[in-house]
Amino acid sequence: MTKSQAIGVFDSGIGGLTVVKAIESLLPHEQIIYVGDTQHMPYGDKSPEHIKAYCKRIVEFLLTKDVKMIVIACNTASSVAASYLRSTFWEQVEIMGVIRPAILSIIEKKYKKIGIIGTQGTIQSNIYPTLFQEYHSDIELFQLATPLLAPMIEQGFYGNKVSKAVLEEYLKNDQFQDKEAILLACTHYPLIKNEVATYFNHTKDILDNAEPMANAIKKYLYDKNLLSETKLNENQFYVTEYTQNFEETSKIFHGSTIHIEAIDIHHEF
Repeated sequence: MTKSQAIGVFDSGIGGLTVVKAIESLLPHEQIIYVGDTQHMPYGDKSPEHIKAYCKRIVEFLLTKDVKMIVIACNTASSVAASYLRSTFWEQVEIMGVIRPAILSIIEKKYKKIGIIGTQGTIQSNIYPTLFQEYHSDIELFQLATPLLAPMIEQGFYGNKVSKAVLEEYLKNDQFQDKEAILLACTHYPLIKNEVATYFNHTKDILDNAEPMANAIKKYLYDKNLLSETKLNENQFYVTEYTQNFEETSKIFHGSTIHIEAIDIHHEF
């Protein structure tokens, strides 16, 4: 591996661009190659076997781009496929998921009670409670599957009456009331961060995966002496199915207009 190689990032759709934005902010000299699996979005309602298969094909594509590490910018894929991908590709590339960095950040901040919202796949995997226990944390958790949110956001429904009504239906759960912070355990959810904060009258910290993930990437690259010193190539953005909506919504997720190219992950690389 060399410093000049790119960082590969992938997500089930558009949400991973929130992680890309955080990486760009913290590590402006790094080239990023992003894949959004829009053909199979959302991952939250897919079987573990299908998710692993989609992720494997995306990793194989990113390896053709000679990346120095791969970031799974998706909670569902991280919870279901990260271990499988690491065991499959451990000789070729470092693969990092978004879940552990968020958990370590929460433990470091010494929260006592946390609420978690995420896709059906993430919540059903029970990955967050399992990893908190692995770190011997006694944080009190309440997690709730919110399956309508990711597809709603992907279609551009946020900051309006639709998103407000859907959020209220989920967040009115009494179990959230005594929590100090709410973790948005899906990289799509930062787009509704202000709405969640407003629902709770800004009385709770609203956390996401993007900043902890960027910090973990920086530490890994620093420890391996792989931090890029000069940005030699522009970022590249790919989707598995082109949609006009993705192009438009990506401006909001990423903060600027990006050029998007469609790829077929089902053919041999």
